[in-house]
Amino acid sequence: MNAKGKRTVAACAGALMVPTLLTVPAIAAPGNGTPQPRKTTCETVSTQPAAFCRSSGSNVTQVTYVEKGDKIKILDRYQNNRWTRAIVHVKGHSKKEYSSKGKRHRTVDKNYPEGLSVRVKVCTSWTKKAKCSGWSRYFAT
Repeated sequence: MNAKGKRTVAACAGALMVPTLLTVPAIAAPGNGTPQPRKTTCETVSTQPAAFCRSSGSNVTQVTYVEKGDKIKILDRYQNNRWTRAIVHVKGHSKKEYSSKGKRHRTVDKNYPEGLSVRVKVCTSWTKKAKCSGWSRYFAT
């Protein structure tokens, strides 16, 4: 083999080692390769009185006010072993707090007078360390 052939072999060997070196830190990452939880984000929905908190695709909690029938729908799929906290404020009335009561889906029937405005807020739990959305804007009932 000539000198040119040796350089080609050395260059190819170096290229094969690079992917192996790049995967080593991923294996040695903290948590032994266990996916780290994503940061929880909480937001309001601009088109309806609703708010949610999410840290991954299916790890979500949500509250929605449904005008037809004056229903408050609480979705609790936030995997923290705690009940979701939903807060509803109807203008002219005091704020009311509702819990998911350990259920994935809970509907609370209310009867508000027509012509008032409602806004909602949701928290991942009732603890002081819970993540909460801001208030949705007011929507007419």
